[in-house]
Amino acid sequence: MALKEFPELFEVFKKLQAEKAEIQSRSGPLREERDRIVAQTAPFEARARELAREIKAIELPRMVEIDKQLGAIAKSTGGQSLTNEG
Repeated sequence: MALKEFPELFEVFKKLQAEKAEIQSRSGPLREERDRIVAQTAPFEARARELAREIKAIELPRMVEIDKQLGAIAKSTGGQSLTNEG
């Protein structure tokens, strides 16, 4: 079935298509600007992910073990501060 067999629906279809095109004509420049910014920042985001992986490789698993031990110490002292102050 062709949409032209339903003239009322075809008119609604054409109006909606025109409205969609008008909206996209207004948002198009903004989308283009956003896409340019995303393209410019992509290398920085990639480097940030690389750094995060390197940091994780350095810190884990020892940091997890240290945090567990610190938690155990805090729990055994009833949560009292163990700083060198006072």
